[in-house]
Amino acid sequence: MLNKTEIFEKLFPNNKLPDLIQEILSGISFSETDLLKASPAKLTPPFSISGIREILEVINRDLNGGETIHLRTDNSGDSIVARALFSAIFKKSQRQIQSIPANQQDLYPLIDLSSAEGIRYLKSKETPSIFLPSASDSSQYAITGLVFKLGAARELSEEKDFGKQYVAFDLETTGKNYRSDEIIEIGAVKIKDGELGEEFNALVKPSGSISSEITELTGITNDKVKDSPPIQKVLPSFMDFIGDSVLVAHNVDFDYPFLGHALKKSLGRPLNNDTYCTLVQARSRMPGQSHRLGAVAEALGIDLKDWHRASADAKAAGMIFLHFMEEDNAPRRFSYFQKYIARAGLGTLSAGLPLRGDNAIFFRYGLPEVIFSFIDGEKYFQKHPEKADDTDADPAADLNSWRIKKRARAVYRILTFGGATNSTANLANPHELKEQ
Repeated sequence: MLNKTEIFEKLFPNNKLPDLIQEILSGISFSETDLLKASPAKLTPPFSISGIREILEVINRDLNGGETIHLRTDNSGDSIVARALFSAIFKKSQRQIQSIPANQQDLYPLIDLSSAEGIRYLKSKETPSIFLPSASDSSQYAITGLVFKLGAARELSEEKDFGKQYVAFDLETTGKNYRSDEIIEIGAVKIKDGELGEEFNALVKPSGSISSEITELTGITNDKVKDSPPIQKVLPSFMDFIGDSVLVAHNVDFDYPFLGHALKKSLGRPLNNDTYCTLVQARSRMPGQSHRLGAVAEALGIDLKDWHRASADAKAAGMIFLHFMEEDNAPRRFSYFQKYIARAGLGTLSAGLPLRGDNAIFFRYGLPEVIFSFIDGEKYFQKHPEKADDTDADPAADLNSWRIKKRARAVYRILTFGGATNSTANLANPHELKEQ
């Protein structure tokens, strides 16, 4: 196992960590695995965070309605960076965003960024608040990290397929001919806003017997389906499940005709859902390899268990679909990541939170720019120590400045005086820097 110094040297081989940042890091726990394997692709989907959809909806509603949103912050480094990041993300509506200090009387609508417990939205004094907690069973975010996730959710909501319902499905059958063979298992999973959701699974009793070849392929025996309902009993609930969703399948030309024929024969209804075929997409995106479901899943790092069982195959198709959707939207998503990751890293560092999960990603990809800015800011205050007590300085506004020097001074101020550690009183005073 590597020690902390060795890990940071491996992560940032061309960046010497300033003494102050090393001191801050000395009090922060971390996951070696999460840091060394950190990747933007491993970020938690923003809409999986409780409360984020509700807060985004009310913010968009207020801003689109011309209302002024009031941001309440305190003097902690995390809160300052969170305010800067929120203002940058909603820059097009910046004239409708007004900051108020923590001790000022509430103005509404209000977004409270002053508590480490999470972000709270209040429409008025009388209405219930909407709360976005910073901690859950699996993760803990700085307030800046939550704002970063809120912005990522906003980006996702502006993609063309946002809000569209998809269902990835797979059928196991007694053979390959949809006219003469029958469905013996249906597996499906709903997909919306970049996440797999509710699942459907049902074994189906065919009118004939299941051959030994099919049993060997799928593991489904005649005995397994003997007490299962027939297709005419299963289809109504399955059709309710899929509704008018776009149907996703790996080789949709096989599954769709089977489902359509069974639906017409059993219920007298046509199947009119739009489709998306992951097999067709894989052939065009991944030339020169096998395009069977298992091969595509393996190439994309998707763990496929119980191959040739409907639910497992449906989930694999769903995950392949999400991968392709991410590819299609990658330029926009990466642009957002690249633009704001340094502020996410700065806020996380200021909050002193464990570097695990998303926090490890914020730190690994955001710290190089933070180091660069901090060193520049340190040089500035060594040269101009009298500027340290500038009461007109606004680090949050300076973080969003197009001027590199202003951003550098802001980063230095935040890490030195912004509550980055519990021992900030012992950190270097810019008035003393010339003598060091």
